[in-house]
Amino acid sequence: MDIEVLGTLSVRENGASITPTAPKPRQVLALLALHADRMVPVSALTEELWGAAPPRSSRTTLQTYILQLRDLIAVALARGKGRGREGRQSAARPRTCW
Repeated sequence: MDIEVLGTLSVRENGASITPTAPKPRQVLALLALHADRMVPVSALTEELWGAAPPRSSRTTLQTYILQLRDLIAVALARGKGRGREGRQSAARPRTCW
């Protein structure tokens, strides 16, 4: 998975863009990318999206955003099947590009 967080968020898997177009799912994906290989608490995601006063529906809405991201990733991974080892393995690894 290739993730670019400097400038406009861009995420690609198997050559396909999986960058959400809606702002809040993009925020979730960016926060998760910045914390690759680490658990991000629901409270941190909620605060990132809504600040100190989240709506009552925040937990359900956040679950919906995560489901949408999982669906985007699943579709991209399915496209990569049959491409050899690289198409079957996917892990976000932090790397620095200068």
